[in-house]
Formats: sequence, C-alpha cells, structure tokens
Amino acid sequence: MVQILNTANRTDDRSRELFGVVLKDKTGGLLYDEIVGGVKIVPTWLFGSPVLRTGANGLAGWLRAEGSVEGLLQKGASGIIANLYGGLQTGGASWAAVYVPANEIPTPDFNSGQWSYRYADAEAYGHNMVIWMHDPDDLGKRVEVTQAPSGVTLAKADGWNSHTLNTATTQFFYYGEPDPVVGTGLTKGTQYTWEQFQADAVFSKWKIYRISIEYGWYSTGTFGESWLAELILNGEVIRLQPGPGETMGREVKSFFKATAGNSTTDVTLVTPGTGRRIKVLSINMITASATASDFECYFSVADAMPAAKVIAIRNLDTDAVAEHFVNFGEDGPEGLVDEIVSMRTSVDITTTGIYTIVYREI
Repeated sequence: MVQILNTANRTDDRSRELFGVVLKDKTGGLLYDEIVGGVKIVPTWLFGSPVLRTGANGLAGWLRAEGSVEGLLQKGASGIIANLYGGLQTGGASWAAVYVPANEIPTPDFNSGQWSYRYADAEAYGHNMVIWMHDPDDLGKRVEVTQAPSGVTLAKADGWNSHTLNTATTQFFYYGEPDPVVGTGLTKGTQYTWEQFQADAVFSKWKIYRISIEYGWYSTGTFGESWLAELILNGEVIRLQPGPGETMGREVKSFFKATAGNSTTDVTLVTPGTGRRIKVLSINMITASATASDFECYFSVADAMPAAKVIAIRNLDTDAVAEHFVNFGEDGPEGLVDEIVSMRTSVDITTTGIYTIVYREI
C-alpha cells in the first residue's frame, strides 16, 4: 500500500510521515521514495510486527520480562522479550528466530542494525542477522544473506550481549534461488561485507522483504535458553510483542504423573524454565483407589497445600467420583517466576492416582 504526498512544503526536520513510521535516513532524506509526475510516493510502513518461528527442536515464545536470576527486566522497551531456545542441534536444522517483515526496502537503503540478547550459558553461536531479499520483478529469484553466527563480531558469552552491525565487516554469505544467481559478482557460501552486496550488479537492484534474528543451525550439542530484548533496524525500534494469532508464552505442553509411593508426599508435577512462569490451561485428576482422598494441585512446595496457591482440589474415590477435570483456558492461574506446580493427596492411596496438566510457560 502506498500514499501519494505533496511534498512541496515538507520541512527537513519532519521525521515521520503517515502512520508514525520513521522514513528518514541518516541525512534526513526519505527512504526509498519515488518521484512520479512531480509527486513523491512514500510507503506507509517500513517494518511490520515481528513474529516467532522455529524449526526441528527449537522453541520460541513471548515472555513478560520479570525479576529473576537472569535479570530480564533490565532490557527492552515494552517489557516483553522473545525467548529463543535452540534445542538439541541435530543435522544443523534446529533453530528459533524472530522474523521482521520489511516493506520492499532496496538493498542500498538498509544500513544499520542493533540488538541485545541474553544467554543462560555461553554458546558456540551468537544471535545473528539474516537479510532476506528478492528480485522485485521476478519473485522466483530470492536469497537469504546470513551473518556468520560463529563470527568474532558476535558475542556469545553467558549473560547480556549486544551487537551493532558493521556493514564494512566481512561476515555475510548467501544461498538462494536460482542456483547460480546469474550476473552477480558474489559467490554463494563465500563471506562478504554487506556493502559488497549493496554495490553488487544484481543484489543492489533487489529489495528486502524480511530481516530476522536467529539462534541455532549448529551441528552438535544443545543450544539453551536465550532472550532477545532489543532490536533496532535502520534507526527504528522494533516493538517486541505478540502479533495477531500469537499468545504470550511458548507452545502448549502437557504432562502426566502418578502419585508417589506415599501419595501424601509433596512432589513436583512440572517445573518452568529459568525466568518463566507456569500458566495452567487445564488439570485432570483420576483415582483408581476406593479410598477417598483429596487430590490437591497447587503452586510452590509445601507439605500441605497453601490456601493462596490452590490450582485445583477434589475428593475422589472409585465408589463416588473417580475423575475431576478443570478447563481454565487462557485465563488459567499463573505461578510466580520460577515457581513449580506440586501435587499430593490428603490420604495415602500409593501410586493409584494420575495427574495430567496442560500448560504454557510464559
């Protein structure tokens, strides 16, 4: 979508057009505008809302930044950050990423990027940028230009890391279609500077349709927890928050567990990942015992269920009610940061009870 503007009276210090989207470059000129019949054509948006994507063993979720051992409150404008978990790296195909749509930005007009991220442990790869671009006249021609994730320019330490894109550093390689890309002076798989892509006979005429920050794509080991907290592209702050159809937290999980040998013993049902909270979507409790006993499910660890931490409670036995199901949906109870979900019964029925929980980590 485009908007036709009469720019005869436009002042140099006007930094926003239309919907509040920053469209000026570092010199104050509008980005990738066109003059048609003396009228300036200005795109109505530069970058769209970010979305989360994963592959193979990777996981991703939107997380409310809260106080925890990871200090996640320290970064991020919105108080919402992207939790990326690379997972077991098998065959170089496990990954998690934040995708940011781009509105057909000409390659020469993308010149800056900054991002900050936190690692729970030091990793082999940093959070790297991938620039996706295509031929605007033939969408069958496209490439992904990847910043080498193992490069010395990307921090990979335990704790907070940050990166400022240097367009003059040799660190980008590409793959795509067709193979080969006819007319380019750059070889696939070979690292170049971003400036070389901007000056290339072919790629300089292509346009960017997506920019992503990615984590994973390694061949061995496990990439643990990480959090992308800030992202600025071409001077525009990208608001990290759930988009349409997305929810706070990771994918829905389910887990079941039998009661302990002495079922009055408090045992852990599920434990959230570091810095996250459990949102309970549903709980199901079943007994195979004729002995009546209160089935208790609650947040925290305690010998008896704390009244303020109750998730569900029901007296069950096979002679009366043998099963109890509670469906909370997305309005279910939430624990504190790093708080576990516990289970026990008031009377010992040994291992004849089953708890099944469906939940999100948020």
